[in-house]
Amino acid sequence: MKTFQKSVIILASVLLLASCGSNPEARLERLKAEREKINNQIAQLETNANNNGNPIRVTPVKVEPARNKEFRHFIEVQGNVESEGNVNVPAESPGIVQRIHVKRGEAVQRGQLLAELDATIILKSIAQVETGLELATTMFDRQQRLWDQKIGSEVQYLQAKTSKESLEKQLATLNEQLNLFRITSPISGTVDEVIIKEGEMAAAGFPAFRVVQLSNLKVRANLSENYITSVNPKDPVIVRFPLLNRELQLKVDAVSQVIDPNSRTFSIEVRIPKSETGIKPNMMAVLVVNNYVNHGAISVPVNSVQKNGHGEFLFVAEQNGSGMLAQRRNIKTGLSYANRVEVLEGLKAGEKIIVFGHQNLADGALIETVN
Repeated sequence: MKTFQKSVIILASVLLLASCGSNPEARLERLKAEREKINNQIAQLETNANNNGNPIRVTPVKVEPARNKEFRHFIEVQGNVESEGNVNVPAESPGIVQRIHVKRGEAVQRGQLLAELDATIILKSIAQVETGLELATTMFDRQQRLWDQKIGSEVQYLQAKTSKESLEKQLATLNEQLNLFRITSPISGTVDEVIIKEGEMAAAGFPAFRVVQLSNLKVRANLSENYITSVNPKDPVIVRFPLLNRELQLKVDAVSQVIDPNSRTFSIEVRIPKSETGIKPNMMAVLVVNNYVNHGAISVPVNSVQKNGHGEFLFVAEQNGSGMLAQRRNIKTGLSYANRVEVLEGLKAGEKIIVFGHQNLADGALIETVN
């Protein structure tokens, strides 16, 4: 085999010397090109000889050029829609429900009367005090006119004044007590549930109505404590509603700075614009939070990265004469998202990453690229 190789080289040199002109630079270039061609032929013949004449195995692969471009990492977490105006309205005083003024689904305004409890005793007391106040007011007015005319004693004037003011305060107190038997809405919204019934006993402090304000909604979700330093207010977030097949491009409004010691999580909130309709309290939502951006990263498909006892690596395609070889690159990766992983070390822009056909490759294996 070595004698054959030498013969090929001598023959090629003689032919080149005979064909080259007097220009030494042109002749040098032709000789270099021919030498590379002959070296490739020799390498091919030696490989065939080592393989007992069998053809060389060439592995078809697909490649992707490494580029510097923006890489973003997102956190996906499930949350629930909450209403800041989701209020359970209680009765402030125990009593029999005398009349309910609203129905479920009805819109109400803040301060609107929802129901009345039986306040017969209070009403009778108010009527009695009003009668006494009317008399006390008449007596005071008369005593006032006499006092202005320097008629009568100061004691009589002060007694009339004190009696009138005392009854006025008593009446004010009774009216406040009467309000305890009137259930009113603390917010403007929609009556979502009527819990009490006419004729039944309403217990003080227990819910009688639920009023929901659908124009003031937010999505709350809990994230692992690992992300507490990477998620901030005003970070972009995608809010998806699987039930509605809708998603919104919004921003994080609030990030809790306290970690729950039991779940090791912290909460974030995203407000829903009032213009969005069809979204209901307790509806499930998925938050996709952008917590990391690298504007000049090289990212590769996750399945192109392999591992061994020494770390992570992948294969790149390199030109070798007229053929291509697979070269192993030891790399260091960062975050991964959407089937892409960020490569921090070991890879340069412009190199051709083998993304298909790399599973059984060896370092230095002969390859060919396919579409």
